[in-house]
Amino acid sequence: MDGMSAPVAGPSVIFPRGYLWFGPFWCAVATGALAVSRWPLWLKADAAGGLLIAMVIFVSAVASLTFRAFSVDRGGVRLGLPSSTRRRGRRRRAAKHIPWQQIERVRIARRPHGVRVELVLGQNATLAVRGYQPSSAAIALQRILLLIPFAYLAMPTGLTTPLDGPPRFRVVIRDITVDEMRRALRALAPPEVAIAVLVRRRTSVSSAKAAGVRQPAQ
Repeated sequence: MDGMSAPVAGPSVIFPRGYLWFGPFWCAVATGALAVSRWPLWLKADAAGGLLIAMVIFVSAVASLTFRAFSVDRGGVRLGLPSSTRRRGRRRRAAKHIPWQQIERVRIARRPHGVRVELVLGQNATLAVRGYQPSSAAIALQRILLLIPFAYLAMPTGLTTPLDGPPRFRVVIRDITVDEMRRALRALAPPEVAIAVLVRRRTSVSSAKAAGVRQPAQ
């Protein structure tokens, strides 16, 4: 196998992490403004219902976005849109290439209609891959900016922004099973990179009880 690519689910490919809160926040602000207005009660109720429906449609549409923004070969993993894609905002077009030498292990978990893949970085990961760790004040400012329309154009996407503890990238991929992803990554990753499949504890406990295996006391 020379490589593979897969569709990434969710808005993290083109929007910053946490962007889905944009709709509920402004819906709550508009509903609060309606509540203190002098309009008749029936008009307030109709307007609030319309806002709620619009918010649900907005969140559902954004959450259902899918982009082919995950590719793997023997050189590493690439996260982000293809270079031929044109998007407004320089950081929305930026992609991240993570060499296998900077990945310590890969964790795969089952998700509805696909899998979640976490690329856990090793201690030798460069600053270009790991990125700067923002301060608490910078994180708070980023969350406030998320609520401002079009501010996301100047912010990095959630897909190319690593998570903390340990530093890792998280990707939700559609139309593939856990076994298919594990086999594909194992065929492309070096032997020293561990490929682990995460199993939900509740499922494990239920299976053990069904088999008559007694769980050790905590």
